[in-house]
Amino acid sequence: MAATTVAVLFGGRSVEHEVSVITGHQVMDALSAAGHLVLPIYLTKNGEWYAGEPLHNLKLFTDPSQDPTRVPGVQRVSLSPDRSVRQLLVHPQARQTFFRKAAPLWAEVFFPALHGSFGEDGALQGLFELADVPYVGSGVAASAIAMDKSLT
Repeated sequence: MAATTVAVLFGGRSVEHEVSVITGHQVMDALSAAGHLVLPIYLTKNGEWYAGEPLHNLKLFTDPSQDPTRVPGVQRVSLSPDRSVRQLLVHPQARQTFFRKAAPLWAEVFFPALHGSFGEDGALQGLFELADVPYVGSGVAASAIAMDKSLT
């Protein structure tokens, strides 16, 4: 059986950003150990998305002198809500030219390892639904209801 490419999203805009970074790395380690290919997707506290192999290194996030978004091999990405795209678009960088553009990144499934608002509340799940990409976990409504403590 071929390995599944799993995009693991971690970090995010909530006050639980740091906990999510740890959770994301635990998820990536477990998926890698199970034989899956893992694409780390780091969401900054401002909501920007970054991808790249160096993001597998937890030390980038625990060393205050490091900025994980400035490490070589890390690039800014976004998920288009256009369902015909169904992949992560890489933002152009200053060193890229018209003829040398970065190829889009593709994952078979998205695994949100985010805590709190904008991760567990249905917002991200709504983007996944708009983009028509498969993802792990509860859907939009279940996520929104689970975050509303007065309803649960």
